[in-house]
Amino acid sequence: MSETIERPSCLSIIISDAVYRDEITKKLIIVGTFNTIHAQNFPHRHEHMNVLFSLTSGRRTYEVALAIENGSTGAPLTEIKGPMRLDNPLNITDVNVELRNLEFPEPGKYWVTLRVDGEIICQRPFMIAGPGAQPETGPHSLTEGEPESE
Repeated sequence: MSETIERPSCLSIIISDAVYRDEITKKLIIVGTFNTIHAQNFPHRHEHMNVLFSLTSGRRTYEVALAIENGSTGAPLTEIKGPMRLDNPLNITDVNVELRNLEFPEPGKYWVTLRVDGEIICQRPFMIAGPGAQPETGPHSLTEGEPESE
């Protein structure tokens, strides 16, 4: 009987200004989530951002790679990779990656791409907006018991 290889699945990717862990509760504190970076000049150097991703359903050591990719060319701006051990497929593992001094060559769509053993398991887009771009609206929320707007 052949052994089934469990491939991790990605539950989420969140882009933010910072991620902290409360040492007492061990809860994560995510500060300043965003979908768009506003820039006045290009190339634009973004000093600091965090990417938090959550994996589950794994049971061995995997080669995990997180890349920031140009949406129009597919070229990586940066890639961080290395082995990651997941021992229990029922656990959820949160991984925070701190990125510094990323240089974006032009406005447009970019992707956070997460690969496990060379295969894409999750992607999340974000925008780099140039001068004159409108700020985001939101956040949007769903609240139980409220009627839908027309």
